[in-house]
Amino acid sequence: MERAGGGDRWRPPRGRHRLPAEVITRSQRDRLLEAAIRVVAAKGYGAMTIADLTHEAGVSRTTFYELFEDKEQCFLAAYDGAVEALVRRVLGAYESERSWPERATAGLSALLELLASEPELARLSLVDVGNAGPAAQRRYRNAIQRLTPLFEEGRDFAPGGRRLPANTSRMAIGGVTGLIADELVAGRAEQLPGLLSDVVFATLVPYIGPDAAAREVERLTR
Repeated sequence: MERAGGGDRWRPPRGRHRLPAEVITRSQRDRLLEAAIRVVAAKGYGAMTIADLTHEAGVSRTTFYELFEDKEQCFLAAYDGAVEALVRRVLGAYESERSWPERATAGLSALLELLASEPELARLSLVDVGNAGPAAQRRYRNAIQRLTPLFEEGRDFAPGGRRLPANTSRMAIGGVTGLIADELVAGRAEQLPGLLSDVVFATLVPYIGPDAAAREVERLTR
């Protein structure tokens, strides 16, 4: 599910038509996934109902149950699509640079820009997922693990190298996600790109310490 760029999804025409069944099914499924993102952003996962999803997506309850077992399965599918979009954008930006500080800064900048442009997707990915039950929380941990190697490259840049504590990357990731989540909870998603210096500092400081991290941040973001 690719949402970057926004806009309403195409819907099949009403009445008789000759569209293939798979085209109709794909459209209905995409609409339900986008409905999950919007409804969760508006009222939270716990309060979301299947009636909310079908109304928002413009499909019948029968159609919903043909595609998903329950609201949790629909939410998880929406989350998986959101994560794919985020990871793809971050990796593309990260791999466009050579040295690790520049790579990390490019990836974080791309992440902040995308989250700012898709505040509902941002909330689902980093805030609401924590309230959606054990399966969603496992999905979140798996998503973090996919990005962990990007932080682990910091060991090759740091003076301490591979002698750094094993949880160094977790410290960096926790600092970054905490800063972003605070802004999302406060309703300031559009301001996330302005957080770049802070999240770069949070990324660098566990590896090279506060003084060197501050110097790098000034160099990288000026």
